[in-house]
Amino acid sequence: MEIIQLSNRLVEYRKSNNMTIKEFSELSGISTALLSQLERGVGNPSLSVLNAISETMNTSLSSLFEEPVVLENLVRRSDGLSTIVYPCRDNLEFQLLTTRTATLNINLVRIVFHAHSETSYQPLGKNISDDVIHIEKGSLTVQTDDGKSILLKKGDTMRIPPDLRYKFKNISVHNVVMIFATNKLEVR
Repeated sequence: MEIIQLSNRLVEYRKSNNMTIKEFSELSGISTALLSQLERGVGNPSLSVLNAISETMNTSLSSLFEEPVVLENLVRRSDGLSTIVYPCRDNLEFQLLTTRTATLNINLVRIVFHAHSETSYQPLGKNISDDVIHIEKGSLTVQTDDGKSILLKKGDTMRIPPDLRYKFKNISVHNVVMIFATNKLEVR
């Protein structure tokens, strides 16, 4: 059991409700000495004490041990993004917009595709599931290995199934900016 989460929850609850340890003690039936220990992260609460705390705070027992959500930790700031250019793909610039977490299995990558260039087939690696591209700026042709092609313009989105072999062509004089959503992290 992580006592530090409980400690943080107790202190946060008391402060946000303008309560003293004594007032919380009277409401919960837990001694001030034990509450003080728990807030310092040194106590060892029984299940009945944990139940009393959760009832007093009007929350679930499990939420006492969850890490609080810190909004700043959910943001990837634009000034912290780095641009990656792979030597074998020098016509593409990549910026990873998200980071993988235990609950998020999708990566968003901003890709700048240089003017007057094209990629080889499977330019972003072999798909293991559907990927998605969204054109933010410019126009881009997606061509399959059987010669079929489609023009994507600003605002268009295309799902790319795992078995589709394709390449990108940018025949314009301007760079194309696209967002690539994938569940794989590495670009081959």
